[in-house]
Amino acid sequence: KMESVISYFLSIGTQYILEGNYDAARTCTVFARWFEQCTAVGLHKTQALINRVKVDDANNSSDIHTLVKFLRKRIPCKCLDKKYKEVKDTAKLGFCYNPECTIPNGQVERSKTFYCSRCRNVTYCS
Repeated sequence: KMESVISYFLSIGTQYILEGNYDAARTCTVFARWFEQCTAVGLHKTQALINRVKVDDANNSSDIHTLVKFLRKRIPCKCLDKKYKEVKDTAKLGFCYNPECTIPNGQVERSKTFYCSRCRNVTYCS
């Protein structure tokens, strides 16, 4: 089952967070998010397309807040509650896909981004 695969990546990702290995946790989170999106599109038919922005956000190396929150909301235990309290005040970062964006690496506070009204698959800041 796809849910078992997702659960595996969430479990391993949580363990990596607790060990302080954020890069490995991020990799697990990207896989979990990808399989969640595939399940929503292919099995449950709850959305028409895979939301690329959500997958990309899981891979944002500058955003520990989103990483911890993603895992914390999906595990049945309280293992990440302490870690979440540590990171919850850090800014959530997203990507600006505008090729003319002047922000370094296109990383911008997520609250300042907008979804493309046409494709709904990319965000931009200006």
